Amino acid sequence: MANVVMLIRHAEKPVGDGPPFGVTDDGVVDPESLTPRGWQRAGALVRWFGGQVGASAAGLPLPTHLFASQIAPQSSSRRPQQTLQPLAQSLRLPIDTSLPKADISRLALAILAVEGVVLVAWEHHLIPSLAAALTGQPSLTPGVWPDDRFDVVWVLERGSHGGTFQFRQVLQRVLAGDPDQPMAMTAVPAPG
Repeated sequence: MANVVMLIRHAEKPVGDGPPFGVTDDGVVDPESLTPRGWQRAGALVRWFGGQVGASAAGLPLPTHLFASQIAPQSSSRRPQQTLQPLAQSLRLPIDTSLPKADISRLALAILAVEGVVLVAWEHHLIPSLAAALTGQPSLTPGVWPDDRFDVVWVLERGSHGGTFQFRQVLQRVLAGDPDQPMAMTAVPAPG
């Protein structure tokens, strides 16, 4: 059972039809890929998460399992996989891309079945639901991931005896302009 689960939003993406454009790792314009700033973040996360001597630059444990959403007809976004690609290469870890982004229940089960430290890059609108599925505590984390935040890690850690998860936010602060404040604990919007 995973003792630490770290949840991140994929790195920066194109907004609208103008620049900055998304580009593949080969430099081909692609609206489903990261922007150049997103690729910079993905590269910076190698050192930030990869760290030295088994811990990240932020003191987080070294990831042992990586998850990113599947590229499928329902979601052709390459961004979650691209965000983890440089780190996966550095750590020599595969990225589990077996699940489509909307399958949060199966993703939570897959994460909880893993031993070790899990890092997940996913679609930001779905991360609060994933955190609730993992912890069984919807009010533990913010109910909304803001559209403009690419720079935060949600860390879910189990107590020493495998009990309930504790939550904290860790700011990446890897690129110029990254905010220095965590996300607000916004309530989950009421169905309507």
